[in-house]
Amino acid sequence: MLTWASTAMAQNRSNYKKLLGNYAEAILQMEPLRLQSYQQVQQIMGGTLPKNVCKQSDLVVPVNNICDRFFNESAEIIRRHGLTLTDFNAITEEVRRNKTLKNQLDEELIRRKRN
Repeated sequence: MLTWASTAMAQNRSNYKKLLGNYAEAILQMEPLRLQSYQQVQQIMGGTLPKNVCKQSDLVVPVNNICDRFFNESAEIIRRHGLTLTDFNAITEEVRRNKTLKNQLDEELIRRKRN
């Protein structure tokens, strides 16, 4: 099976690091937006939210609007960092499956938070 990591590793090492760096930067920029959106939805719905609340089909209009805004702004952040949504989602899935890639991402996130 061909995965994002094996495809990326076939490319030159600096391009691989750049993609992972772009992914890390997008995550760091999306996190405050994610937290803000989560808190707003939590205030509207009250209490604990179901996992992937924005993927629920029966959302009230204000929650649906918050979710739409989060998805749209996140997509813009991802594109601004030179990734397609498909690339971003593929990297996300690969990070979940590949412990080595997850460790590399964690190191990159730590490095970027320090700078």
